[in-house]
Amino acid sequence: MWDNYQCKHYEVPLSTPKACEDAGKIIFHAFRGQFAPPRHCTFVAPRGPSTELRDLLLNPNKFKQEVITTWNIRVAARVEAGHKHLLKGDLGDYVEAYDFSAFTYATLDEILDDHRNTAYWASRFGGLLPPAPTGNSPAGIAQHETVYVGKLLAVYSEAVGQSIRSLADLASHSAWETDLQRQRVRFYDAEAFAAHYRDQTEPGTVEDFAEQIFDAIEPSLAAPNSPHERLSTVMSVAAQTTPANVLTPSAKVRVKQGVCHQLANDGARVTWKV
Repeated sequence: MWDNYQCKHYEVPLSTPKACEDAGKIIFHAFRGQFAPPRHCTFVAPRGPSTELRDLLLNPNKFKQEVITTWNIRVAARVEAGHKHLLKGDLGDYVEAYDFSAFTYATLDEILDDHRNTAYWASRFGGLLPPAPTGNSPAGIAQHETVYVGKLLAVYSEAVGQSIRSLADLASHSAWETDLQRQRVRFYDAEAFAAHYRDQTEPGTVEDFAEQIFDAIEPSLAAPNSPHERLSTVMSVAAQTTPANVLTPSAKVRVKQGVCHQLANDGARVTWKV
């Protein structure tokens, strides 16, 4: 099943003769087997259909009779170059049996309302996207966050001068335990942000947002600092970064900081202990 949109850019309302011609072309090529009859065939024009055409489209039987009675004048010579396909024989039977309720029209407001619900609206027309939910960080370390958490534990190990490999090892270092939970909140907020907007924006938008965050923090990752200094600097830089991306107005500070942990979790490009 497929839907057909007949989009016309006229300075005047779409007329009945033009709509009959276009409807005839759809029907003729479906008759020829070039495609299946569309489920809907919608006329779209800046100034809408004429009053006469609107009334016909709202009454499929009347539109059918208009197409049939004017076929030989409006349609026959226009469906195939160099040929005239009069309404008779199998073609006539096909047109007579065709479901004319498939033909309708849509206003520009209706088209825009439909487009507003797609992933392409924000990039084409701007405006704020619906806010993303906050993340929900579980008490225990989940399997999918072990990589970036491991890199944070390496930072804490360097800072305290002893090996810290788990949450249990952090129990006697309350300041670092608090810092880990703060970083995990950032990570989960970024995860919720990405999941929320992935289907609301064009493909690659979420990834581009993260890539621009990486571009901003990359110099700080290469600086000859201690792991904790590098982490702190990157968090500060990320917070101030404003990617040229439709998601930026919706990204809170901790979302941008959490993206750094997403990047750390996904590979070796972001690490705190060089």
